[in-house]
Amino acid sequence: MESSSYRRQYSSSPPAYFRLALVLLLLAVALGALAAFFRPAYTNGMQDSSTPATSPEAGSPPAEQPITGPTASAPDRRDEVPVPPVAGAYDYSRPVPAAEVAVTDDYFQDSVFIGDSRTKGFQMLSGPRKATYYTSTGLKVDTILTKPVVKAADGKKTTIMEALRQESFKKVYIMLGINELGWAYSDLFIKKYGEVIAEIQKIEPEAEIYLQSILPVSEQKSQSDQVFNNTNISKYNGLIRQMAAEKSLYYLDVAQCVLDQEGNLASDASTDGIHLNKDYCDRWLAYLKLHYVAP
Repeated sequence: MESSSYRRQYSSSPPAYFRLALVLLLLAVALGALAAFFRPAYTNGMQDSSTPATSPEAGSPPAEQPITGPTASAPDRRDEVPVPPVAGAYDYSRPVPAAEVAVTDDYFQDSVFIGDSRTKGFQMLSGPRKATYYTSTGLKVDTILTKPVVKAADGKKTTIMEALRQESFKKVYIMLGINELGWAYSDLFIKKYGEVIAEIQKIEPEAEIYLQSILPVSEQKSQSDQVFNNTNISKYNGLIRQMAAEKSLYYLDVAQCVLDQEGNLASDASTDGIHLNKDYCDRWLAYLKLHYVAP
C-alpha cells in the first residue's frame, strides 16, 4: 500500500509531462493570435470579408501602387484629357507666316484676285501680270454674287461666280470689307462673307483660299470719318481672321506692310487716304510673294 505522504505528493501537483503539454498549447495559441494580427488583411487596411474573391476589388494592389488599367472602382477618364493638335497641322488661327524665299510672278499665274477698287488699283499699278483679276469699284459681299462686273468673251458682263465657273484656279485671293463698314450689323457682314466663301468652295473645291485683311486708312481719314476709320476696320479684320480659323482658310495680314507706327495707313501711301499709290502697291506685292503656303 502507498503511504499517505506519497499520495499527497502526486495528488497535489500534476505530472511533469502534463505541465509541458499545457505550456506548448498556450504557446501555440499565442503564436496563432500573432499570425492573425499580422496578416495582409490587417496590414493593408481592413478588408470586407463579404467581398467575393472574384470581384474587381479582391486582390487589388495597395493604394500606393499604380493601377495600370480602368477597373470597376476606378472609372476611365481618358475622354477628359484634351487631345493635343496633330504634329505638323497648319494653324489657321494665325496669319500666314513669312517664308524664307520669295516666289516670282509666275507663282500667281494660276491665281485670281477678287476685290473692290483697292484690288483694282493693285492690278493696274503692281499686280502680277499673269494673274486673273475680278474686281469692281464698290464691290461688297452682298453684291459679289449678283452684280455683273466681269466682261466675258462675248463682250457681255457676268457675275464673278459665273466667271469662276468658266476657268479653274488653284489660288484665290480675296479682299472685301471696306465698303461694308457702314453696315449697321457687323455680324451680317461676316455672315454674307461666309456665304461668298461657301459658293467659291463649291466652284473651286481644291483651291487655296487666301483672305486678305482690309487695309487701313490714313490718320486724317480715320479721325474725320465716322464710318471709314481704323477702329471699324480693326473690328472687321478680327471677324475675318476668326472666320478664316473656323473655315480653315489662309489669313493674310497685308495691312502690316502699309502701316505707320500708330497703326494708320502711312501718310505718303495715298493721296485720298484710302487707295494706295504704286510704291505701296509694290509693298503689297512683296508681302504676297513672301507669305504663301508651300505646296
